Amino acid sequence: MSADTSDCGVRRLRMVEEQLVRRGLHDQDVLAAMRSVPRHLFVPGEGAAEAYADTPLPIGLGQTISQPYMVALMTSLLEVDVRSKVLEIGAGSGYQTAVLAEVAGEVYAVERLAPLAERARATLSRLGYANVRLAIGDGARGWHEQAPFQGILVAAAADEVPPELLGQLADGGRLVVPVGRRRGGEQVLTVVERRGDAFEGRHDTRCRFVPLVRDASPDERRKAALAGSEADADSGWSRLGGEDARGDSTYPEEEAGMKTVDVHVSGVVQGVYYRATARREGALRGLRGWVRNERDGSVRLRLQGDPDAVDAMLDWCRVGPPAARVSRVTVVDAPADATLHGFEVK
Repeated sequence: MSADTSDCGVRRLRMVEEQLVRRGLHDQDVLAAMRSVPRHLFVPGEGAAEAYADTPLPIGLGQTISQPYMVALMTSLLEVDVRSKVLEIGAGSGYQTAVLAEVAGEVYAVERLAPLAERARATLSRLGYANVRLAIGDGARGWHEQAPFQGILVAAAADEVPPELLGQLADGGRLVVPVGRRRGGEQVLTVVERRGDAFEGRHDTRCRFVPLVRDASPDERRKAALAGSEADADSGWSRLGGEDARGDSTYPEEEAGMKTVDVHVSGVVQGVYYRATARREGALRGLRGWVRNERDGSVRLRLQGDPDAVDAMLDWCRVGPPAARVSRVTVVDAPADATLHGFEVK
């Protein structure tokens, strides 16, 4: 932990006391893990300065590092220890992975976005977490080769509990997953415990996570290819360090339709680098459009591009840069705008 600083250490201890203990979280193993893991090393760029704030933070590609309390709560709900093998779905920055590695014996983590997985792997390696294995792939399918797991933690919201993950849960093991509408609806942290062939579930806490994205299976992709859609005959995921899950062998894809929206963001969104960060995030996703400040203190954006990229950008807009406090986001469909080139600040 040589990259840690005394200032960050003080802020981390304060985070544990003010955000976790005062909210009633008293799992001593989890609290010790939260005191130990240098969260600021898992937050890229300017966001590192806000790493110990009581909020989720953007980590790029439309993803976030969860609020510290949510990381601690989900870890505590798993009820695992050094004898446990744990599966994490949606490794993201690797922060939750590191916390799990502090309390569990083995951690197997899956992240579908290769750039995030590679960055997480580098950080975890730098910090010396030798009990972690990280893979790129479709997390909704789990990690069959390493099952069963005493704990499975899903850091993304599913419409329903993924059945493949239930099948990989050991007898007596626990699955913790946000369940609910994927965009804009209510989500509830759900705990499922396996008892033989039966599963007992309960709801715990309301929450909000980015959606769990499921890739098509090889058979589904082959069928789509026959229908003229994009397909990929690869296995669906690969270990980090090998080739990307999709590889280079894909069927020709049809030109994707463009999506254009006007976005109005209210809250504390001016004077917090919202526009500059939005320009970077929009360009990263290959979007065309602009962002500008409004006289009433709000921010307005126009986004145009691949529908999935636009949706990912909208997820980012709902969080914004670290210092922002977004209270409301209004999205209206707009006609295609041929005058847009690149992503700019107005």
